[in-house]
Amino acid sequence: MQLKKTVKDMLKSEGKAKYIDEIKDLFKFYQENYIKKFTPVSVRPKSLIGQNCMVFLQTNLFRTKMLAKGYIDGLNKQNAIVSTLSLRAYFETTGALALLFKKYNQYSQETISEEELSETLGSLYLGVKSKGEELFDAPDPINVMNLIDAVDYFLRTNYEIGDKKFRKSYDALSEVCHPNAFSYMLGHKVDRRYTIHFTGDSEPLDPADYYVEYFSITTNLYRDIYTKLRKKVEENEELPFIEYHPSMEKL
Repeated sequence: MQLKKTVKDMLKSEGKAKYIDEIKDLFKFYQENYIKKFTPVSVRPKSLIGQNCMVFLQTNLFRTKMLAKGYIDGLNKQNAIVSTLSLRAYFETTGALALLFKKYNQYSQETISEEELSETLGSLYLGVKSKGEELFDAPDPINVMNLIDAVDYFLRTNYEIGDKKFRKSYDALSEVCHPNAFSYMLGHKVDRRYTIHFTGDSEPLDPADYYVEYFSITTNLYRDIYTKLRKKVEENEELPFIEYHPSMEKL
């Protein structure tokens, strides 16, 4: 996913050229961590934790990649609303990964059971809020603020960063994404004579309206959490896939 030259020039003029390289590195990360398929082996593992964690990791990875593309597409098309909506959803998806990271560590330290970890995985991967008749037995999803707080827990326990910085950033994004005052302010300006000028389709918005710093924060955190969690799972869990055991028979 490429930034347009006009966007690169805008970032450079604002002293934010480093984000250009960060975006390149982000999509390199997605390419390097993409797994095309998992082919089951013929022997069922004793535990499904490894299998289920890896499936969640890959589907979560795909979701954040699409959200990153949405954010950049908004930048390229000068659509700050699309960018901030994608960015807020990226925060939430990073939170889902952070919660699994937290619960997996607790499981590894034997402070929660395998069943409890499986329940968390089920809620993260299969949780449904509006169940209807067909999905009445689906697990409940996890409250989004618990996902956001899991990132602050990660920052606190891994880097001694407190003050709920991630949640504060998420709350600021929410004010722009909801149909509230800060969202509507993008649609018009009032001059000194109180004339109201409504924003046109082709009018570039203020670079600050794209929250590029927030995009940098959550994408870098995402890469960190994903890399740490995947390494733990691959080193410690049974992974019943041919891609990990080429010599074994397929199911």
